[in-house]
Amino acid sequence: MMNRLFLLFVSWLLFAFSSCNSSAPKTAEERKQVGRYKIYKGELSIEADKGIEPVIRQQVEVFSYLHDSVNVSVQYKNEDELLKDFAEKKVGILLLARELTDAERETYKTRDTIYAREMTIAYDAVALIGNPKFSDKELSIEKLQSFFNPAQASSNILQLVFDNSQSSCVSHVLNTLGYREKISDKVYALKSVEEVIDYVANNQQVIGFIPFSFLSDVDDEKVKTVLKRIKILSLRGKNAKGEDVRVSANQSDIADGSYPLIRTITAVTKFSYSDNLQWLFANFLMKEKGARIFLKAGLIPARMPEREINVNTGGIKGE
Repeated sequence: MMNRLFLLFVSWLLFAFSSCNSSAPKTAEERKQVGRYKIYKGELSIEADKGIEPVIRQQVEVFSYLHDSVNVSVQYKNEDELLKDFAEKKVGILLLARELTDAERETYKTRDTIYAREMTIAYDAVALIGNPKFSDKELSIEKLQSFFNPAQASSNILQLVFDNSQSSCVSHVLNTLGYREKISDKVYALKSVEEVIDYVANNQQVIGFIPFSFLSDVDDEKVKTVLKRIKILSLRGKNAKGEDVRVSANQSDIADGSYPLIRTITAVTKFSYSDNLQWLFANFLMKEKGARIFLKAGLIPARMPEREINVNTGGIKGE
């Protein structure tokens, strides 16, 4: 009788262990997903500058794949709309094409009781584009500055064209060139990046200003098509040694800081002591996977991903 009870007890233990084991993740990948990804759930609302839309779309696609239990919604807006929505607490995380100003930080803190937390995630630029026949041989940042001068408008035959009047490209270029008030009446704003590209492609005496992120991914078929219709203009300048060089909106000149129209991509969230979804997404952009997406898209991540180099110390086979 005792032997029969003992066998029944052992059988029950084996059955229980088998049931528990069958419900556990069977592979390392499954265990990683349960422990790392499935824990994050909820709604994540993101608003991003229209000028960085191409690369942010890629980032959101990968993030959503890795965190499929997080429902992500993204809207792309002009800078003023983004800041207004953040102040009114309509969105949890902003992706701006610049840093917040001291005045904006203080306004959020005193008026709206929002303590903003900022993280620099990557570097973009404003690209100068022209018709393939446009000569940029004598173009420099000083020459560009003179084109915006209202006193020289009558002698300037060039048109200067932006993607829209509320674009962050406008404020960045004018601030960089030192214009705060009146500018030349040869400066125009269209309605989109695509309109600027079309206008430049069909007019030789035009300089267009668009976000570099719309041209940076040279492996993208749409970008290849655009670059057959226009060219990215270069500027005369000097390198750290004082030597004459030509710089333009490209990954190399952004990386070494020699291009004068570089801008910062910043993630802005409300300060929180908890590890929320907004902070999860900001960290994703900052760390290895997000950094590699920025690199692949032709931009410069704020933190370069590590590279693994395997060194063969065993000699060459056949020796």
